[in-house]
Amino acid sequence: MSTAIQVALAVAIVIFTAYAAGRVHQWYRHGFEREVAYREGYNEASHALFHLAIRTLPGTSSPEPAAATTRLDHTGVL
Repeated sequence: MSTAIQVALAVAIVIFTAYAAGRVHQWYRHGFEREVAYREGYNEASHALFHLAIRTLPGTSSPEPAAATTRLDHTGVL
């Protein structure tokens, strides 16, 4: 084989390997971001439903509680 063909094949292998590594990294990163977004959305929805469930209806003896806007961040800490 000539040197030019060997160099071209080596460059092609390096390019393919770099591309594949980038795609794997992108897949991993998007998976992590998707999981974080799911957890944040789940927490926000559960808190919204909880506050909706505990509010009182108009005409009852106890007033509706003040707007409870306490939210947990993605770590579950206030």
